[in-house]
Amino acid sequence: MRKLFLLVLLAAPALTRGQSPEAVGQPAGFRAIGAFFALSVADADASAKWYSEKLGLRLTMQVAKSKETPAVRILAGGGLIVELIETDKAVPLGKAAPGIASEELVQGILKVGVLVDDLDEVLALLKAKAVPTFLGPFPARENNMRNVIIKDNSGNLIQFFGRK
Repeated sequence: MRKLFLLVLLAAPALTRGQSPEAVGQPAGFRAIGAFFALSVADADASAKWYSEKLGLRLTMQVAKSKETPAVRILAGGGLIVELIETDKAVPLGKAAPGIASEELVQGILKVGVLVDDLDEVLALLKAKAVPTFLGPFPARENNMRNVIIKDNSGNLIQFFGRK
């Protein structure tokens, strides 16, 4: 696993060298101010397809699964970089912690967030790609930006916050 993280750390600068966050993997259906998250998934190819089709991200790097390394897919677009890692050693949460219903909260990452310039662009993209909203959209309030929460194909929550 250490080899994988070293590989990603070495490769990530090459993906973005000399580019502003807005230019990484352009175009996408939105423009993030800049965000990155990595997810452990059951099927890296299926998840890469979802992020490509639903959010307009482009595959920028892939590592085939071997005895020594998990499958890795890195996608980028509009300032967002998503790393998907498929390893045989990972198990779904329900299997790792039997009896926990999907509605219950567990410790660890609950959701990831992406700051975007225009939430209306994101909402239009989600609608065009038939991505249902999980919660929201919520209006701007004092000390709170407009936002919406969706689920990816693996059930991970992604919250988009709009500056406008």
